[in-house]
Formats: sequence, C-alpha cells, structure tokens
Amino acid sequence: MSITDDIKQQWRTGGMLKRLLIINIGVFLAIWAVELVGWLFGAKGLSKYVLDQLMGTNDPAKLLHKPWSPITYMFTHRAPMHLFWNMVMFWFSGQIFQSILGDKRMLGNYLLGGLAGFAFYALGSLMPAHLALASNGPILGASAAVMSVFIGVASYRPDMQVNMFLLGPVRLKYLGLAVLVLDLIAIREGGNTGGHLAHLGGALYGFLAARQLANGTDWSGAFVDWLDRIRLFVVRKRGPRMRVEKRPTRPSGTLTDAEYNAAKKQKQERIDAILDKISRSGYDSLSKAERDFLFRSGNER
Repeated sequence: MSITDDIKQQWRTGGMLKRLLIINIGVFLAIWAVELVGWLFGAKGLSKYVLDQLMGTNDPAKLLHKPWSPITYMFTHRAPMHLFWNMVMFWFSGQIFQSILGDKRMLGNYLLGGLAGFAFYALGSLMPAHLALASNGPILGASAAVMSVFIGVASYRPDMQVNMFLLGPVRLKYLGLAVLVLDLIAIREGGNTGGHLAHLGGALYGFLAARQLANGTDWSGAFVDWLDRIRLFVVRKRGPRMRVEKRPTRPSGTLTDAEYNAAKKQKQERIDAILDKISRSGYDSLSKAERDFLFRSGNER
C-alpha cells in the first residue's frame, strides 16, 4: 500500500481525531512546500503571503479581507516543534475524548473551541494598554482548539486517571488545572499574550460545553449536524463494518430456516446500529439496555 493509500485509509476509518491530525500535518507540509518553491525560484514573498492569509488577526480592517482566518488559523503551524507539541497534546487528550464522547463532539469542540480562542485573542486588543500591546500581532496554531478538547474531557470526567511518565496515575482535573495555571503565568510574564488568551478561550468553551453536556444539552450538536449536511469533515463512505460474530446452536424444531435467518439478521442489524451510535456519540451515549445487549452478544458463542 502506498503512502497516499494509507492516508486515505486512515481518513476513512481512523475517526475524527486522525482526520484533524491529517489536516494539521497536511497544512504544515503545504506551507513548507510553498516556502521551498519560493526559495528555489527566488519568490520568498510567496510563502509570506500564503502564511499571512492563513493566520488570524485582531485588526478589523485586515480581518475583513480574510474572513476565513478565524478557521484556518487553528490548522496552521509554521515551526516544526509548535506542530509537534500541539499534535502530541491533541493525540493524548483526543483519544480519551473520542472514546468517551465520540467523533461529532470531537469536531465540535475542536472548531468551536478554536473560535472561542480566536474571540478571546481578538478581545485582547480591548484590554488595558499593556495587555493589548502584548497581544497584538497575528495568531496561528491549534493550541486553543486542543485546549478545548483537553479541558472538555477533563471537565466531563475530572476524576479519570491517566498514567504520566515519572508521576504515575494523575487525575485529569489536576492536569487541566496545571495547564491553565501555566497559561496564566505566561500572560503575567508577557510572552505570547495573544496566544495564551486564545488558550484560555478554548479552555473556557471546553469547560462550559462539558458542563452543559452533563446537564443534557449538547452545544456542538446543531453545529456539527450542519457540517454533516454540507459533508464537511464527515466521510460518508465507510470502511468494513465491525461485526459481533456469534454462532449459536439453533434448537431443533423451534424455528424454520426462514424464521431463524430473519431473527439472526434482525439481531445483527441492532448490533450494527449500536456500534454506529458509539462511533457517532461515544460509549457513554448508550442506554443500559443497549450496553447489556452488546455485552451479551459479544459473549455468546
């Protein structure tokens, strides 16, 4: 299988986490390819122009000329280590988020958290002069969107423990708190103030969305359903469907062949529907009856 085929396969079957990773890495490689072309042909201004079109800005006049930038900035990285650490953090928190809350909420938290981060960054220009000056300038990177995913799952499952290198088991709520404290310290020190304000905006959305979801309100539902309708990010073509295989022994004389096959088909259709629900909304979305049914089906021989 070629690299292109492997990427296509991961896009189709890897879930929203891998799709968003692919987009971030793809944009990074495209930017570097443009820079290489500009260097080879003496058009260094080309890469600067492309990067400027993708980065976010809190200058209203510039924003009017690139209204797409509040979206594109959260997929744009210029420095390799910036991309690397953002994607490491995203992979760590995204796997937990996706397994609990599903693909749709993953996409919703990433995009809406990124937009909330952009709003906080833009509002930085309205703050006291020393903060406004420090937060001035363009913004790029997935940090705010990743913070939304991380703080979102940490708020939804605060007491869930993860094993950290050298630290052992740590509750998600303490990891989330540590990250927030570091951002507040960074703002106080004046380093990349606009970026850290964006982190706080993404974190706030993740926290509020998780609290609302726990109360039965899914903020990202309508937004992601709209993306679904226009088929953005959502891949309709599925890979091979996961099936729960069973080979029950049919009681002699109980059912006709037609009745037995119909019952078997109906049961498999219910299993498929439950697995689809897990893929869309996470395991937590299942009712107790659905979990029990799936458990019994998986243990039948």
